[in-house]
Amino acid sequence: MPDFTVDVGGLEALQKNLTRVKENIDGATKRLDGLRPDSVGSDELDEACGDFRDSWKEGLEKLEEAVEEVDEGLGQAVKGYRDVEEGIRDSLKDMRDGVDDLNLQGATPSGR
Repeated sequence: MPDFTVDVGGLEALQKNLTRVKENIDGATKRLDGLRPDSVGSDELDEACGDFRDSWKEGLEKLEEAVEEVDEGLGQAVKGYRDVEEGIRDSLKDMRDGVDDLNLQGATPSGR
């Protein structure tokens, strides 16, 4: 039977990276919004930057939304895995305590 493991710390690190990506996209979008005619340099460069802004602004906003959704999903996954780990740990502790109680009463775990 294959083992199933989840690197919850890795998921949390990915969330931090996604936060940085979102911040970078947000910064790029704000910088694009700040571009105005005659703000960059030559007329050709200003026009190219304006075209770039118009072409990529919506795409960057959609990318930012997608990153937010993935980040939210990762947060839910991390919480779910943490809850499962906690539940298993608590169940194993309860089992151990039950076996300890049996041993204190003079019984063996096998019931003999």
